[in-house]
Amino acid sequence: MTSKEFYRKLLHISSCSIALSYLWFFKDRSIMLIIVGTLTIISLVIELLRNKNNHIQKIFERHFNFMLRKNEIKGSFTGATWLLLGNFLTIFIFPIFVAVPALLYLSIGDAIAALVGKNFRRFTIGRKSLVGSFFGFLCGLIFVSLVNKVLPFHVVMFGSIVAMITEILPITIDDNLTIPLLSGLTIMILI
Repeated sequence: MTSKEFYRKLLHISSCSIALSYLWFFKDRSIMLIIVGTLTIISLVIELLRNKNNHIQKIFERHFNFMLRKNEIKGSFTGATWLLLGNFLTIFIFPIFVAVPALLYLSIGDAIAALVGKNFRRFTIGRKSLVGSFFGFLCGLIFVSLVNKVLPFHVVMFGSIVAMITEILPITIDDNLTIPLLSGLTIMILI
């Protein structure tokens, strides 16, 4: 695994602080929407400005190019922006007991799937490692089970399964958006 991917996944895992802050500190949806919405708007403005303003683009490149993928360097939204957008929409759409697990599947499960998958490339679907996805499922299941006080175990398990199936599928929409929304939808259907 390259240092670029390691830093990306470290940032990904650190985003679990959003879900855990929602669960433990800011239980009010409106407050979380203001916090995450503000961060999302800032990120979107930076994305737009870096593609329009050479000065901002140079500052952005100096500080963040070391962890960007080729399409992001060329101007596509970064994974961080998609992650914030996915967090915001998940908190907006789902109640807290659904949003928190869905966000943890994204921050923990998806990151672990990538970290493990880069080292176990033998069994793959496209560019995704089945071994990585299995560990992503398992870590998402364990982590959510540790903080969950509401959902039955089978619902937590199916949410994690759907999160990792979404991670594997070659969907053109960024999985930082699809993982929490589809796993959250699964939880809502099951309850």
